[in-house]
Amino acid sequence: MTERELNELLLTKFPEIKKDFDTYTEWQDGLDTGSFLVVEDVLMEYIRKVLGKKDYKKIAYICETIEEIYSKNDEYATNVIVVGILENLKCSEYADIIVDYLLPLTRKEYDEIEV
Repeated sequence: MTERELNELLLTKFPEIKKDFDTYTEWQDGLDTGSFLVVEDVLMEYIRKVLGKKDYKKIAYICETIEEIYSKNDEYATNVIVVGILENLKCSEYADIIVDYLLPLTRKEYDEIEV
């Protein structure tokens, strides 16, 4: 999966981040901006807001989506999910919330992350 493909997938799954994505990437490479950057600086901000509001329906959707992307067995996408999202969440104040919503593949990966 290319950066463009992963960014397009993220925007399809999370249309709420489109405005922030456009603002963030307008001075970079647009859809070709590195997905690690997009995840860390745009998507994680959205995820933290959802977790902070304890919007459990959206938390479940986020976890379903990261499980779906992780299960594609694409090396680049998997690395973005693990490093950009799971490691970030494991070290966050929301670790105790997210852990209950992760699905089997991402939960296993999450449990193996050492903090």
